[in-house]
Amino acid sequence: MNKKLKEKIEKNFAFRLNQNQCQDLERLIFEIKRRQNISTARLIGYLKINSGYSKQTGKNKFLALKNCLIKYRYPLTSFYADINKKKLFLNKIQPVLKNNWVVKKTFKPAALFFEKETRGSYLVKNFQRKFPNLKIRQISTFKNYVKNNQFKTAELKKPLVFITKETRDFLKPCPCTKKHLGCGYWIFNLGYGCPFDCSYCYLQQYTNSPGIVLPANLDDFFKQFDQFEKKLTGPVRIGTGEFLDSLALDHITNYSCRLISYFRSKKVLFELKTKSGRVENILKEKPASNIIISWSLNPKTIIDSEEKGASSLKERLAAAKKIQDAGFKVAFHFDPIIYYKNWEKDYKELIRLLYEKLSPPFAWISLGTLRANRQLKPIVEQRFPESDIFYGELFIGEDKKLRYPRFLREIIYTKMFKWIRSFDSKTPLYLCMENKDLWKAVSTLKTTKSIENYLIKNNL
Repeated sequence: MNKKLKEKIEKNFAFRLNQNQCQDLERLIFEIKRRQNISTARLIGYLKINSGYSKQTGKNKFLALKNCLIKYRYPLTSFYADINKKKLFLNKIQPVLKNNWVVKKTFKPAALFFEKETRGSYLVKNFQRKFPNLKIRQISTFKNYVKNNQFKTAELKKPLVFITKETRDFLKPCPCTKKHLGCGYWIFNLGYGCPFDCSYCYLQQYTNSPGIVLPANLDDFFKQFDQFEKKLTGPVRIGTGEFLDSLALDHITNYSCRLISYFRSKKVLFELKTKSGRVENILKEKPASNIIISWSLNPKTIIDSEEKGASSLKERLAAAKKIQDAGFKVAFHFDPIIYYKNWEKDYKELIRLLYEKLSPPFAWISLGTLRANRQLKPIVEQRFPESDIFYGELFIGEDKKLRYPRFLREIIYTKMFKWIRSFDSKTPLYLCMENKDLWKAVSTLKTTKSIENYLIKNNL
């Protein structure tokens, strides 16, 4: 704890703080000041009046202060119910990173590394042609590069590009989350990393190297899928965009052209998911009924503050309009929905804009509220000190992720469903990574299989 803050608390409330108590109080005070724009002096005055500390002794003084701060920190949840303190995440305050790499609106690689087996590949040639002055170096394997080069979090978004020959993880089921309903989605893994830098992105937690990894051996991916397809008993939904935005670098990789050409003849719904406006390659392709191009959407204020480097809301909607006019199916993902003071006004306006610019029905719309593993929050504090989204009313959920409380998620989903259905009665709507109780509140679907069938049936 800050030494001056510790001295002020001990002086004003006449007791000694241990290390754990210091961390809890400092965290709560820090987040209250961020949320409420209140000074330390005024907050101490508030505690003197409202905590009831003077009636307590010893450890109970600390508990009186902590309980009072919790109610102040989580006013909405405190109004609805008593807060389970085991669900709080009061982590140590993290220092802001120095020299944190900031993404640019236009992607320009700083260097290209290619594995020996990808020498002469079309992908290496594409980067050389588009960036003639690019520094290029051959490496044995990406794995060895990571092992021998220390990674610093501040370098996370340094625009290094690695061209690899992928030998595994071609295709995997979406892991969803424990004790929650899934939708039967499969992930076609075409790379790792992203030129965009969203404050809430879970990749920050898992990445062990800077830059972006791109496989050059798409033919091997297709061979693997040919074998997978033989085992299918019915259609499935498959997509890219979980570990790398599907279109952000498509003007260099040309992945979309090959993917659309390959999957148009398959008995699957294939989705390219993006926050980009780069659709020029897709517009060269003939549309197919099983190919879906989708966009993640948020209000302009969230895109501007939390989705660095990504295309603007205007650019995304304009790109979606071009794609729909060209005959492709489009879909949208309101995920993560972020709760803040003007969320109702902004999301309602976002939905109005969507239906003003494009014509329903769409292939599907997914809804998911902000959620993250606890380990992500301290990383966000280091990399995005201006972001306040993790100072919302987030608690440790049954899946051990930070989530809004159930009552708040139900309010959000109910209103989002209502606003969407006021424009559109046909587009399939589904929740991402939610439990049965939340599904029951907004839908008649009760199982993962019924959700999967609902989404497929409406599109094939």
